[in-house]
Amino acid sequence: MIGVVIWSSEETRKAVIWCEDQGPLAYLGGGEGVIADLDWPVPGDLLRLECETVGNLRHATSVSVIAARACPQLPAALLGQTNRPASHLRIVARGDDSRVEDPFRAGEGKHASSLAPAASR
Repeated sequence: MIGVVIWSSEETRKAVIWCEDQGPLAYLGGGEGVIADLDWPVPGDLLRLECETVGNLRHATSVSVIAARACPQLPAALLGQTNRPASHLRIVARGDDSRVEDPFRAGEGKHASSLAPAASR
């Protein structure tokens, strides 16, 4: 399987890996799963790995680096700190709020019942 390191600590010999199957994140700890003579993986490294689930935790095994620092911008991107232009999308409804914004009347929040056709009010 292919994965990318999204968090890593060389000091504690731990890392968290996003896997291509988009399943649970994989945990790499203590160096047991790393193939010998490998520098500790850092965020953005592209890896080849196997996964084994023990209890509720997915462990990375047989880890080798395919491309070091292939995605160096990944930590910043995950934190929303990239230089991407602002999205043109916006939230018009939330599950925890009974208010719904009428997308045709920007800035004028409308209650959900006021958006219903007049005949049904």
